[in-house]
Amino acid sequence: MKKLIFIIFIVILFISCSNQTVDLEKSENSNETEVNEIITEPEIFKYLPINSDFGGYEFTVITRGDEAHAYAHHTRDIFAEKETGEPINDAVYLRNMIVEEMFNVKIVMIQLPEDDENRPNAAVQKAFLAGDDIYDLLLTHQILGGTTALNGYLKNWETVPYVDLSKPWWDQNARYNLSVGNKLFLALSDFSITSNDRINMILFNKQLKENYKVENLYDVVTAGKWTFDKLYEVSKDVKEDINGDGVMDENDLYGFSVAGWETGLFYCAGNTITKKDADNIPYLDMLTERCVATYEKAFALCTADSTYHKTKDIELMFKENRALLLLTSLEGLNQYRAMEVDFGIIPSPKLDEAQEKYYAYFSGHASMMGVPAAVQEIEKVGAVIEALSYYSTVYLLPAYYDVTLKTKFTRDAESEVMLDLIKDARVFDFGFMYDNWIIALQFYTLLSAERSDFVSTIEKNLPASQKNLDNVLATYAQTN
Repeated sequence: MKKLIFIIFIVILFISCSNQTVDLEKSENSNETEVNEIITEPEIFKYLPINSDFGGYEFTVITRGDEAHAYAHHTRDIFAEKETGEPINDAVYLRNMIVEEMFNVKIVMIQLPEDDENRPNAAVQKAFLAGDDIYDLLLTHQILGGTTALNGYLKNWETVPYVDLSKPWWDQNARYNLSVGNKLFLALSDFSITSNDRINMILFNKQLKENYKVENLYDVVTAGKWTFDKLYEVSKDVKEDINGDGVMDENDLYGFSVAGWETGLFYCAGNTITKKDADNIPYLDMLTERCVATYEKAFALCTADSTYHKTKDIELMFKENRALLLLTSLEGLNQYRAMEVDFGIIPSPKLDEAQEKYYAYFSGHASMMGVPAAVQEIEKVGAVIEALSYYSTVYLLPAYYDVTLKTKFTRDAESEVMLDLIKDARVFDFGFMYDNWIIALQFYTLLSAERSDFVSTIEKNLPASQKNLDNVLATYAQTN
């Protein structure tokens, strides 16, 4: 513990000295207080075995690589080789260093090529069948991870020693919505910030907003009036055949661009494929009046001549000031930093003003966390995961939201407020994760094709979806 106290002391001293000019005498007293608070106050120190020596145990995290991304999307929240001055990297480096010293462990990352996103799951399965305790934590595509869970290759999070899923560093919505009874195989803590990257939000072009005399959208959001109807209202007159060829295509200007994220229009309206009964058992909840009304409004929006939703480069369209509103994800913010024209950030719309809050879809590509069933040193693994999750809340989450997103990527104070709304809007859906592609993507598929037969298509597929859900629940009942 003396070594840990010394490390934290040095880190706090470094941070305070690098961020501001301070009086050394006051700094020493202040740092001593902060160190004492860090050592004595966190509740995790009351239940974690912090005085234990795990003998250099290699805590191994397996994940997807980053070949398909312009930055370290899948790996940047797991491992950092050294400090570089980049906020997220340095927060990860600090977090890992603290936990490594706390338990005398070594954090190791294995990344597998992303050309096949199932590689990490297949590796966990292979290790289990061979009886090899190789991996301690799996970071995986949430839908592919669902299959891994059903096949019995993951442990129930509710039984992992030292992991307290009720703590604020664990996502409570994921815990509830992705569980069956008291069984949860895929969870999410602040250790994985890449899942935040995939949250839907809307960007608006401030120059086009002024050109077309659009009202203050921040005020609309704050008043709870940012709805499908309002989105249509502000975008319907924003269209221009820029090249004058008489054809509206990807080269022209639109009020709303949504290509590739149509599923987000289902979830932002407060819909989910499944709901839970009093015993925490999922049941299908499709074709409700709300769900049908959502498709009707989304269909009208996507087929409007002021909306572009073809699979072209909508990011380029926004960069070139040819889209007033763009439905995208937080991951996309980085590519708009160089834009000369200012933009703002707002959440996805509500279905109507009566909707309780704003919701946001986050794609199946987002990373979820699972503990491989082959793990033998489960007490060590549980302690390390809990500590990593806690210190991610302390260091990594602020580096991601407060420094990277709010300071580097936003253009105004209002967008910072909007980001707080967006990060709390993420929707988890058991039905989406375990639907086996039967109805989970029908909303997207039908909208993309501009088909109006949503109700009949879902009705046709509901029996197969119900049978699949029954099989999933039967598997859960047999899984430890």
